[in-house]
Amino acid sequence: MSVLEALPDAASRLAALEREAAHQGALSAGEERPWATARDGVRPVVIVGAGQAGLVLARGLRRRGIDDVVVVDSSPAHAAGPWTTYARMHTLRTPKDIAWPTWGTPAISPRAWFEAVYGAAAWDGIRFFPTVAWQGFLQWYRSVSGIVVASSTRVRALETAGADEPITLHLEGPDGEWMLPARHVVLATGIEGAGGRHVPALLSGLPVERVHHTHDDIDFAALAGLRVGILGAGTGAFDNAATALEHGAASVDVHMRRPAMPQVSPYRWMEFAGLIENYGSFTDAQKWAFNVHLSAVDQPATQNALWRAHAFDGFRFLTSSPWERAEWTGRDIAVTTPHGIHRYDVVLAATGIVADLARRPELAGVAAEATLWSDRLTPAEAAQNPGLAAFPYLDEDFGLVSRENPGRSALSRIHLFNHGARISQGMLSHQIPGLVGGATKLAAALSRRLFVADSDRLLAEYLAYDVPVGVHIGRRAQAPLPAAEAGVASAS
Repeated sequence: MSVLEALPDAASRLAALEREAAHQGALSAGEERPWATARDGVRPVVIVGAGQAGLVLARGLRRRGIDDVVVVDSSPAHAAGPWTTYARMHTLRTPKDIAWPTWGTPAISPRAWFEAVYGAAAWDGIRFFPTVAWQGFLQWYRSVSGIVVASSTRVRALETAGADEPITLHLEGPDGEWMLPARHVVLATGIEGAGGRHVPALLSGLPVERVHHTHDDIDFAALAGLRVGILGAGTGAFDNAATALEHGAASVDVHMRRPAMPQVSPYRWMEFAGLIENYGSFTDAQKWAFNVHLSAVDQPATQNALWRAHAFDGFRFLTSSPWERAEWTGRDIAVTTPHGIHRYDVVLAATGIVADLARRPELAGVAAEATLWSDRLTPAEAAQNPGLAAFPYLDEDFGLVSRENPGRSALSRIHLFNHGARISQGMLSHQIPGLVGGATKLAAALSRRLFVADSDRLLAEYLAYDVPVGVHIGRRAQAPLPAAEAGVASAS
């Protein structure tokens, strides 16, 4: 793809856009006066994750008058989200013109930023947002929104006490360990937010330095001259194949268990407001059927990823090729498929993630208490797709549900605004196409929950409110007319 170049006056154009954003914010009533703030050191909301979902939600909460929100992220300030790590595609997979939650300020939309930096003609010339540009937009969005992020800070654990007691986050950052109490915790932690990377057991006996998951921090330069085999054929498989070949790999094979690449993408059907905003209105049976079907039909790899990999003579795409065995010979890895044995120096698992709350450090302490979809399904239903059945069962506010006390538990104040919401609140809720619905819904839910919890104090504040507005009885005092007007009046 052609390299985008910022306009020579991009800096001044961005400055003008920021002034316009401030003006639009004022036109749409500006920031609400803060009514939900930190009290006794307890923050109303802590957001874990400073990627697109966390940033959009943080801005939306402020627009609703929820102040003192803390955002933490385990990555350095410049590297939040997957865009500088395992997202190795050149462009996003989402069409460029997807709806974006602007919270009443269109000037902070991706398109407005892109046109300010690269120009309207460049916008017309792309179909998908370039990945590098998207990371640049998010950095600008965080800055122009005034969102302060505690970067390089990990959540070691979430500690719950009583149903109405604060949730304590045990954090570890550049200055050591510390604790932060909050009324609500939002885990905007992306695709691995409810589990971790899935590496098939058949790869477990191989030398660890010869096996990587495609989400790993891979030294692709070290693959120069090597034979690489990739298990799995989603878009990420082809992105990693192309990246390896671009770094000089001798050859790369992508193996797909299906007989052919799917030709229909259910995700394109999903990208409409009715579903994005109302998916939660499906019954549990409908949600389960929706996701079982989605897993069965899957989606094709993106065309750009396929073209990028196929551009190399050393690339092969093998269908009907599940891996039956993978053995270390002492010199290389022998992979047995229905069509014979393939030999590789390194293998990559493009095999996605698994849902398993206990694998997340921040959730390990509450995982045993959290309801899963398997708890709400019959054994026969769960057997349709055990991987989906392991997902957490969330309430309407994206909150975890306690097995023992579902109606009253601190778990409901731990909100999974990540891939863990896939079945309960929709696959797209935390992703770019769904943020306009998911973030709006969650921001409204947090506002409502905080208001209900604080309703007695707010009512008392209202009843005690006695600030005079300065009403004067009688006629308005006649202000002296300006000299020019006075001259006109006397002449008449």
